[in-house]
Parts: sequence; C-alpha cells; structure tokens
Amino acid sequence: MYKNKPLFVLYTPAQISDIIQARLVGNAIPLVQHLLIDSRQLTEPAHSVFIALTTERNDAHQYIYGLCQKGVKTFIVNHIPENCVSFQEDVCFLVVPDTLKALQQLATYHREQFAIPVIGVTGSNGKTIVKEWLYQLLKSDYTIARSPKSYNSQVGVPLSVWQLNHKHSLGIFEAGISEVGEMAILSNIIKPTIGVFTSLGSAHDEGFENTAQKLKEKLQLFVDCETVIVNALSIDDGHLQLINKNVFLISRKPDATLRIIDIENLYTHTVIVANYKGNRITINIPFTDAASVDNAITCWAVLLHLNIAQQDIEKRMPLLQAVAMRLELKLGNNNCVLINDFYNSDINALEIALHHQKQQNRGGKKVVILSDIEQSGKLSWELYEHVAKLMAQFHIDTLVGIGKELSSQKDLFEMDAHFFENTEAFIRESKTNPALQFHNSIILLKGARSYGFESISKYLQQKSHDTVLEINLNRLIHNLNFYRSQIDKDCRLMCMVKATGYGSGSTEIAFTLQHHHADYLAVAYADEGVELRKAGIHVPIMVMSPEESSYDDMIEYRLEPEIYSFKIARDFLHALQSKAISESYPVHIKIDTGMKRLGFEEYQLTDLISLLQQEPLLRVKSIFSHLVASDDKAFDEFTNKQISIFENAASQIEHAIGYKVLKHICNSGGITRFKQAHYNMVRVGIGMYGVGFNEAEKQHLENISSLKTRISQLKQLEIGETVGYNRKGIATKRTTIATIPIGYADGFSRKLGNGNYAVFIHGKPCKTIGNICMDMCMLDVTDVNCKEGDEVIVFETTEQLMELSKSMETIPYEVLTGISSRVKRVYVQE
Repeated sequence: MYKNKPLFVLYTPAQISDIIQARLVGNAIPLVQHLLIDSRQLTEPAHSVFIALTTERNDAHQYIYGLCQKGVKTFIVNHIPENCVSFQEDVCFLVVPDTLKALQQLATYHREQFAIPVIGVTGSNGKTIVKEWLYQLLKSDYTIARSPKSYNSQVGVPLSVWQLNHKHSLGIFEAGISEVGEMAILSNIIKPTIGVFTSLGSAHDEGFENTAQKLKEKLQLFVDCETVIVNALSIDDGHLQLINKNVFLISRKPDATLRIIDIENLYTHTVIVANYKGNRITINIPFTDAASVDNAITCWAVLLHLNIAQQDIEKRMPLLQAVAMRLELKLGNNNCVLINDFYNSDINALEIALHHQKQQNRGGKKVVILSDIEQSGKLSWELYEHVAKLMAQFHIDTLVGIGKELSSQKDLFEMDAHFFENTEAFIRESKTNPALQFHNSIILLKGARSYGFESISKYLQQKSHDTVLEINLNRLIHNLNFYRSQIDKDCRLMCMVKATGYGSGSTEIAFTLQHHHADYLAVAYADEGVELRKAGIHVPIMVMSPEESSYDDMIEYRLEPEIYSFKIARDFLHALQSKAISESYPVHIKIDTGMKRLGFEEYQLTDLISLLQQEPLLRVKSIFSHLVASDDKAFDEFTNKQISIFENAASQIEHAIGYKVLKHICNSGGITRFKQAHYNMVRVGIGMYGVGFNEAEKQHLENISSLKTRISQLKQLEIGETVGYNRKGIATKRTTIATIPIGYADGFSRKLGNGNYAVFIHGKPCKTIGNICMDMCMLDVTDVNCKEGDEVIVFETTEQLMELSKSMETIPYEVLTGISSRVKRVYVQE
C-alpha cells in the first residue's frame, strides 16, 4: 500500500511548529524521527526532538543544556533556559505554553497519516496482556505497531502512536485513565477503528464518583469506533446498558455474539467452549488462572471479528506465551550482573531492555545474548540490520547470537560477536572458550521461548539455594516519588542505602536511585561507600560513621564524612593534610538535638564555629540532626523542641562561616508530619523501602521486598509423632508437614517456631511446627493442596512484614537488615 512512500515519516522543525502552533527560535533544520522525553535514553541525538515536560516533581528543562552538548538539535519547551541561549545558532527551540499538550498534538497529527485499522484497548484489568497476546496471535497476519510495555497514559499513548510507520498494517494501543477528562484526549490520539473493553473492576475508583462514571469515561475511547468488543463476563446488566455502540458481546447469555458455554480447567491447561454464529467452537489455552482465561476469551473475540479462521485460532491459542511484565536482575558469576528478559523477544522490547542495561552501567563490559527474533514481519537482513544498529547505538561490547537466522546475518555485526545454532552449543563452547567466560560485565539475556534461555541464566548466575529476597524496583521508584511529592521542588533528597540498602542490596538500589536523580546517598561505613564508587555510583555519598582507619579510602573515593566530634574533625583534617589535599573537602556537621547518640551539643557550638573558621580545608556541605520520635504524636512537643534547637545551631554556624549550606533533620516519618522542617534537604530511609508509620505513608507506600522460598519435601505424621529438634512439634492429628529451606541463619528467627508465625502457600496461611532449625523449618500444610517445589511466601505485603516483626518481637528494620547475605537478591522491574 505504501510501496512508493518512505518507511518513516520525518518532520522538519518548521512542520512541527505548524502542527503544535509553536514559536520557532533557532536556525537548525534537522529531520526529526524520534521523540525523547527522558534525557537518559538518548540514542540518535541529531534526529530526536526532546520534549521538556514539567511536572510537580520534575522540570525537564534542566536537562536541555546537557542534551545540546550531546548533539540534540530540536527541543519543544515552554521557555528557553538562560544557559541555552548561546546554542540558538546550532539548535532550534519550539516554544509552546504546554509541552505535554504539544506532545499530544504532534502524536495526533502523526496518527492521521495512517489509514490502517487500529485496535484501542481499555478496561480496569488485562489491557497489557490482551494487547501482547493479540500481537502474538496476529503477527503472522499483520505488521503491527503496539504500545511498548504499559504505555497507556497521557504521555505513554503519544509515544506509542509515534511508532507508526508506513510498513505497519495494524496498530494495537492501550489506554488507561485515572480521572475524568483524560480519555477524550487519548481517544483523539489513538483514533481506534475497533474498540476492546477487557473488564470493569475497582482499579482507580478513587478518581471517579462511582463505577458508572468511570465506565462512561472509559467508553470515550470508542466514540468513533466501528465495533466495540466487550468482555461482559464481569459487567452487570445495568452498566452494560451504558455501551450503545455496535457491540460484539462476550457473555454467557443467549444474546451474546460470543456466548461462553463451558470453561474446563484441566490442571495444566484450560478448554473453553463457546457458540459463535450458531456454531459450537473450542479453544485450548496453556493457562488455568481466571484472569488468563478472561483475557484469552477477549483475544478470541477479536480474532473472530477480524475473520481469522477458527481452525487457525485453534492452532495459535495453545502457543500463547506468558507475558513478561517485568525483567529480573540477578548476580552472576565472576562479578557479573544478569538482566533476564526472556520471552519478550521483539525489536521494540529489545530496545527497552537495552535502555535498562544502559541504566545499570557499572564501568564493565556490556554483553547481549540474543536469540532469533521470531515472526517480526521483516525480511531477515532488514531485521538484523536494525539489531546491529541498536548494538552500535548502545555501545554493546560483545554479542552472542543464538539461532540460524541471526547467525546467517553475522556479517552485519561489526563488533565482537559470536554465533551459535542453539543454546546448548553456546553453553558447551563457553566452558572452554575464554572469550565467552565473562567477567565484570552487564549481561542482557533476550531470547524467544523456544530457545530455552533459562538454562543460560542458570549457567551464568551465582549458585544459591531456593530462598530469595525479591526486590521490586518499580515500587522503590514509586515510594521515592511519593516523598518527592511531599517536598518543594527545590528541596533535595538524601536516600539511605546503609546496611546494604536495608537488606535489599546497596549497589542495585543505589543504581536505581542514581538513575532517578537522588541528590545524595548515605551509608553507615566507608567500605559501603567504596563498594558503591567501585560499582560506578557517582552521586555524592555521606558516610555516617567514619572511622580513622578508613579516612584514606574516603578521600580516594571522594566520600563525605559526618563530623560529630572534635576528635573526628581533627583526625580527618590531619588525614587531608597528610595527603596534601589543598582544596576544601565537603563534610557534614551533626548536631545532637536530643538523640544523645552522636553529634555536637549546644554548649559546644562556639568551639565548633571557631574550628570551622580556622580550618577552611573543611567545607561544610550540610548541617543536620536526627529526630528521635518523628512518627509518634505523643512526642510532638519534644520533636518541635529538637527542631528549634537545630534551627538555632544551624543559623549560628551558617552565619559564622559566611556561606549557605544544606540543612536536614527530617527522616521518613518527619517528612510527612513536619513540613516546616524540610529546609533544603530531607532524608528518606525505611519509608523508601515501603514501611510507613502514619496513615499518609501507609496509604501511599508500597512494600518493595518479598521473601520467598519453596517446599523441599512433604511428609505425613501420625498422631503422636514429633518433628524437629527436642520433639517440640507434636502431631495431634494426622498431619502433613512441609520442610522449607529457610532457618535462623537466613534471618528467620527461632522465635517464629512452634506455630508462632504462618507463611503462605497458594494464598493460605501455614503455621510453623516444631523448632526453627539453622537452615530450614517445618510447616503444617494439612489443609493446603500443595506439592514439592511449590512457592512459599514468607512475606510480600507490608501487613505481612509487620506481622513477622511482631512475631519476632522486633521492628521491620531488624527483619529486613537481618536477612542473611546467603539469601539471593533478585531485582525485578517492569
């Protein structure tokens, strides 16, 4: 259809200016192909337009200067930053009142250039799964543009639609909303010809007066659709009446377009029987959970509407693959880090994963292990030419290609590249070939399901037992942003990563915080900071407990000490002088306002000021103190007294030394309760990891950690038999017990034995029985249908973590930091 047209639609700044009604400033005339909203994801600067979005938490105009230096030529802004005026000869600025609206206008115009069918997907749940499964089911019939990941927001939808080019014959885009007025904007951008409504549930209820209002808002997506496919299995008749379009109805009722007759769960798969146009038809899917069944039925209806033959549908449905909604980051052998992103192998997903690998840059080599990309809709040379271009753009050091197609195009890769016909051949060769024995590398694994990349991951990762602490980095970012929303735009954030990130792993947490613009990190001891510096962390790091033996390392790695006594001040000053440091060195002055732990007290201020005035080598970076009970209203009077003492001390010091410094006293609990004491920096610790102590925090924070293990063995006990040391666990009835590989050496306290705590198997609580052993413990699973190898949840919600703390007679801090280092940390991110 577009044989004589160029593949991509390219825009000049003048054309963009007309589309978004901007004032054009500057002389550059590049051709724009890519939209950029994240300065960290720059790949093709000359052909990108950076849209400087402004939110309550961030103003992207601050990144324009750096992008100009990196070669970006086109910017959409609401003002031209003062430090960028000199670039006007080489770049062009498109000045608009609202950069988000401009992004949406540009995407709307771009969508209008393509007269192809577009499927718009919305609903309370299942949008991303339905979109991805439709791609899997239809990619042999169409060349498809679709939303990356869960790009369904006011920003995500324009970025998704922008992917359209003249080779695409179908678009599949999802749209999500959280309040009234949003869907009309998304509908105008997507302009779907076919609508898909997946479900109606409680998600985002807080943004609407009632369910009917939410449904009406979602239906705005379908205003101009020819047909709307509605999965009404979860919608009552009253709400269904609100849908007045040409409806393809999925229901159990006789008037349904696709009437569901029977759903039979057969343990490993599900058989679904329906009636369509008077015919009894059947599909078989490799899933058994209710959500997957609903989503598969929705996809079935779409394929029928698109006139895909039922016999073809029957062949495709059993091949549906689980959608990888997240990628995993694991520690590998030889100081490597593995990024597992299996089974989401297409060119768009590859680019997203490469951005994540770039984010994890630790100074070592970057390695990509990639399989053939199946059913891309592109010619082989064309597809792998694109892959080769991505490898160059992201500065990949080594590529391992697995599969016949990728191997056949090896001449396209002008880099260190190794090719194998299958996974087994790579593993076999890597055992003897030094070039494939990676050290100090970030390794991205990206493979189609048929290539079995689990075996590569297992081969490359550090060996450990079945107990893992899973850390959700998306939730960490969510919590960080919650605290950002509580402070002024100019107030900085210091993030606590001491005690190996409250048990979560300091390096991986620090990389995520650095990527999301944390202003400062804080560690307890210098060796923690040295480890972060060696890993590639470059943001400022404060050391809260500096020791004389570590001063040389602190100076070498530019770590900033907390100065809490005259001895520390003089000893560190001596260390600076002995290394012939001539430039002033940043230090942080600790004031004791009532903790009575560390810090200068009020009576010492005169001598402290005198010292700082006499020793300009010590440059005060911040003055801070520690609140004793910021989360407890009963001690608010004492907290306010602490704040008053701190303000007085900080004011005296700042006035005496003659320059402004950072000031911080609020910890996690204080940030939400004592906003008058934010000053110009706050410290966030346990709250960032998901533990809140007041209602404002509990309502918004998400627990980032899940402690999981698996059943090692099942046994039957008869009445009177005992289990474990000292025969403490006695069967009072015929009992089934499960042994799991977690014990007090892993941080699972002996206090939890003998029924004092319940873990969860298949969502059901299972109490401990008998004493907790060093490496394992036993559970009573009599009333649970389980088998060896099944997953066991020790905790995954804040409530479960608090209950575990209560049972251990301690606080969440101790639980998290007490999880042993032999428990493998696995990091997940959507």
